[in-house]
Amino acid sequence: MFDIKKLSLGVRKGLLIAGSASLLTMPQVSAQTIEDNEETEPTERIQVTGSRIKRVDLEAVSPVTVITAESIELSGDTTVADVLRNSSINTFGSFRGQSGYGSGASASSEVNLRGLGAGATLVLMDGRRLPGLGYDGGSSSDMSMIPMSIVERIEILRDGASAIYGSDAVAGVINIITKSEFDGVELGYTFEDPGVDGGNSNQFNMAAGVTNDKGSIVFIAEHANTQEVTDVAVNGEYAGTSYSTFSPVANFLASGSSTLQFNEELCGEVDDTVNVGDRCGYYYGNSTWLYGASEKNSLLTKIEYDISDNLHFVSRFSALQTSTDTRYAATPVSTSTLTIDADNAMNPYDEDGSIYFRTTSLGTRDTTTEKTTFEAVAGLEGYVELGSSEWDWQVYYQRTNAKEEVFNYNLVNDTVVQDLIDSEELDLFNVQGLSVEDWETYNAELLATADHTGTYQSTQQRDIIDASISGEIYSNEHISISAVFGAEYSYLDFEQISDPESGLGIISGGSGGDDVYASRERQSYYSELAITLPYEVELSTALRYDGYELEGDTGEDISTAEFSDTVPKLGVSWRPTEDLLLRASWGEAFRTPTMSEMFATISYGFPSAYDTYYCDTLGYAESDTSYCST
Repeated sequence: MFDIKKLSLGVRKGLLIAGSASLLTMPQVSAQTIEDNEETEPTERIQVTGSRIKRVDLEAVSPVTVITAESIELSGDTTVADVLRNSSINTFGSFRGQSGYGSGASASSEVNLRGLGAGATLVLMDGRRLPGLGYDGGSSSDMSMIPMSIVERIEILRDGASAIYGSDAVAGVINIITKSEFDGVELGYTFEDPGVDGGNSNQFNMAAGVTNDKGSIVFIAEHANTQEVTDVAVNGEYAGTSYSTFSPVANFLASGSSTLQFNEELCGEVDDTVNVGDRCGYYYGNSTWLYGASEKNSLLTKIEYDISDNLHFVSRFSALQTSTDTRYAATPVSTSTLTIDADNAMNPYDEDGSIYFRTTSLGTRDTTTEKTTFEAVAGLEGYVELGSSEWDWQVYYQRTNAKEEVFNYNLVNDTVVQDLIDSEELDLFNVQGLSVEDWETYNAELLATADHTGTYQSTQQRDIIDASISGEIYSNEHISISAVFGAEYSYLDFEQISDPESGLGIISGGSGGDDVYASRERQSYYSELAITLPYEVELSTALRYDGYELEGDTGEDISTAEFSDTVPKLGVSWRPTEDLLLRASWGEAFRTPTMSEMFATISYGFPSAYDTYYCDTLGYAESDTSYCST
């Protein structure tokens, strides 16, 4: 920050952010009195994040919550995701990655402001956008990637801010402010025991830095690991009615029937199966994890330096790496419907029908998710005299590379299983009369040929250049008008790739399928005005234009799209008494589609169906031929 001799300038600059900005009402200060005092101590310039920072002595037109480092420490939470999840601003709940979610979702944590979805909440770190998650097309951010040891405070704008930040700030903004000044070396260790088997976490962190009158250097490193939490540790074995019809002891449903049949001698003898009366149920919770095991490593370096009295250099480099292992129950063959003919030698029921079956012999579905993010930010900040006012300006460049790789083990190729049934090799109902052990061994050797490892990869490369200038347009003893004008350019290259077999729709147990090869270019221009009036009244206006150009390969051709929108926002605040603040705001917002929504490659669909209950069970097939057709 700059040291400014005149408090009047310090107050004015404190009202403005280089970069976004609705301004905050300040207590009135007699500038003339201060100027007359030549011995006044230099006042550190107040840096605020647009209209999104709240200080003790001032309030913005838009409501802002600040969670300080002291509050975070007192909360006992060990991750940024937990801090936000347990905050009162998280009114409608949020997503925490759980074992069993695919495409990397099991290793992610998202925050959902105002119930509009994580994709409508913008997450920033030091005012810069975090990369989006690959599995949802880049629309939401993973809060679990931010190391706790770098956090100075968390600012939460509880109001729509599309007129300031664009389409991804429909529900609000979360800004993670990192430490910028530190002297010496600090080592820390945190241990957490949740009180159930597993779930223990260890966190090691180191902070080192040097700060002087010209600037500062801060280096922070963190390593954290967390053990898995099994469903059995929380709910116990054979919990309630948590069983599935997809069982290693296959359930058979004859065509036109509603009654399941199964080998009652096997059911109960095979691990985790129970005869529940109308089916052989499989208690999947006996083998699954509720939360996965994770390991995280992060590095952050920040450098700030005063090049001259009115030129300030800021840079940040960060590297984040996470690895998460999760476990879900053995794969049910469910993407395709397994069928068996009446005359099949391995069909003891002598009727055509479908089979509900789970491949426990292949083992549990284990997933490893690896995420790597590199980010570099560099910028210049300064001020220039325009007329009788000094205007702040800034220019920044940000480069982000993010990669997600997911490996899904022990999935099943449905086609191979169906071929084993049709060739009368697979004995799902123990027609041969083998012992339980021999029956399991016999089928396991055959099913091993259907084993499949699914892969999913998402990569994002993003460049952002932004610039802004802010200052006071006019002021007298009753009224002041301040403004900010800015522009931003962004280019995103996005790829999402699944293994080919999953893309064909023949793999059970995974979530792969749609591939995306696309890019997006955005140009944005914005402005804001803040007008302070007598009687503690403040008006704020904002206007932003976003123009998008997109291009993607859908599998058939190269598709392009262009669209744009301009959104306004108005706000007013009034403080009638020292302890009462009234405010209201109105604005418009728009939401851009995700990269997956725009450019997912051609995928499988199921455009036809047949209502077996209405047509066959109830017997309307002949009287209602129009409806009872495929």
